[in-house]
Amino acid sequence: MESNIVYKSFTKDKTIEELLYNITLWTSEYAFINLELDFIKRLIKAYPFSSTIPNLYERLQLFILELNNFEQAKNNILVKINDYDKKIRESEETNTLDPDYLYLVEYEKLAEEVFMYLKHYKKLKIQIFEYINGLMD
Repeated sequence: MESNIVYKSFTKDKTIEELLYNITLWTSEYAFINLELDFIKRLIKAYPFSSTIPNLYERLQLFILELNNFEQAKNNILVKINDYDKKIRESEETNTLDPDYLYLVEYEKLAEEVFMYLKHYKKLKIQIFEYINGLMD
């Protein structure tokens, strides 16, 4: 049985330093995902599997399509992260950050989007790894 983990925020009191730190963590995570996506696609395209497996090529092509979709979604989220980072840093410099309003609401939406992306990305990786592992037996 698969657990269904959902995003949950525990505090509304976040400092600017905490927000900037989390942005750095997200950016780092997505940089690693870049490497993973490239590696997994290269592995699949290298086709080091027996060609006698039914529907192998079609299944591998579907995985590549899904990986490409995840890559595009990652890029879209990175744009949002970078825009949010820029907005926070500019607000910090001009002392115009309203702690009770916009930046926390926007942060929570972005944090949930990052969380959901990572959750679905890990699920896809598990599917790919299990499929490829089955091919190697």
